[in-house]
Amino acid sequence: MDINFIYLRSKITTDHRFLDKEKNNFLNSLNSNNDFNFSKNGINIFFIETGGTEEEFESIYKNYKEPYYLLATNANNSLPASLEITSFLNKNNAKFHLFHGTSEEIRKQLLSIKEIKEYSNNLINQKVRVLENKRYGVVGKPSNWLISSEVDYKLAKSKFGVELIDISFSEFSNEINNANDIIYASTFRKYLNEKIDEETLSKALKIYCALRNLIIKYNLNGLTVRCFDLLESYKNTSCLALAILNKDGYIATCEGDIPTMLSMAFIRETFHESSFQVNPSYINEIDRYGYFAHCTLPLDMCLSYEFDTHFESGLGVAIKGRLNLGNVTIFKLNSSLDRFEVFEGKISANLHQNNLCRTQIKVVFNEDIDLLLHAPLGNHLVICYGAHKKEIINLLD
Repeated sequence: MDINFIYLRSKITTDHRFLDKEKNNFLNSLNSNNDFNFSKNGINIFFIETGGTEEEFESIYKNYKEPYYLLATNANNSLPASLEITSFLNKNNAKFHLFHGTSEEIRKQLLSIKEIKEYSNNLINQKVRVLENKRYGVVGKPSNWLISSEVDYKLAKSKFGVELIDISFSEFSNEINNANDIIYASTFRKYLNEKIDEETLSKALKIYCALRNLIIKYNLNGLTVRCFDLLESYKNTSCLALAILNKDGYIATCEGDIPTMLSMAFIRETFHESSFQVNPSYINEIDRYGYFAHCTLPLDMCLSYEFDTHFESGLGVAIKGRLNLGNVTIFKLNSSLDRFEVFEGKISANLHQNNLCRTQIKVVFNEDIDLLLHAPLGNHLVICYGAHKKEIINLLD
């Protein structure tokens, strides 16, 4: 079988040697039986090496013919990027197929390419009353790689009753520059370690103060922030800031992801609890389990936590948390606000892999999860404690 891989890797990647080694090891394992010939004359398959590659795919995909084949590994945020891309393709009525899993699982998938089937999520058939008159800020524009997550503000107002308010990144920067780091400083000094020093913590807390001040200034119930721009400007992240804000009862999401913000807001207003914005890092649809990870989560969802650096950049303060084992609900609204997905499962383990975001969990499901791979609603999902699927469907369907 002849394959032409089109390799996509994030532009913010710094450790190319590490990724080259991982890619070569994966390809050697994939072709351990010499089943494939890697040739430019083969089937075009987009090899999504890392997260942050969605925008590049969008810029080149029309140079190729349908169906679009993508390969996602179980490391380096390859899968969440692939899900954003396939969500984009689905939104544009393009045919696609996603190969995902370990090298052995993908080898079997490639040797028996499945028929491309159609999948559909649940429809939202009524106005979402629980978000009536809420106000949420969008700090900076959504990250460039969120190619399938754009929300119409007027639609959000008419269907959900929410007001979305744009706040410029420059205003956010001014707030950071004028912020102090006194709030919570004494609380978090005990978490300092060989990776996170006093100066790094101070910058992270100034980012928190800046976001809190914007919430107060605009009378917001929450916000989403274009957080990756902080890496260049401040050599830090909003991971700690979002973790504190969510604990304090606000909605706070990263990457400017509005559908995820509204999904978390729905959980907050319906069940009065925090939820965890996650990247799906590995999905095993046959055995019905998945790995989910992110570098921030609400501190009130943690049994315990420690500080680490942000996974992709090695900068700033990220949260490596340990969650309760037990029942959870996974939920997501789409960007058009007309469909949703919801699943129930159990957190069976806290994971500690070095090629995923810092907080990592394994969730085992008691139902089919094909839709997570084949009809995704973007690169993020929302996880909350408890079994709430039936109530969510009753409220939305």
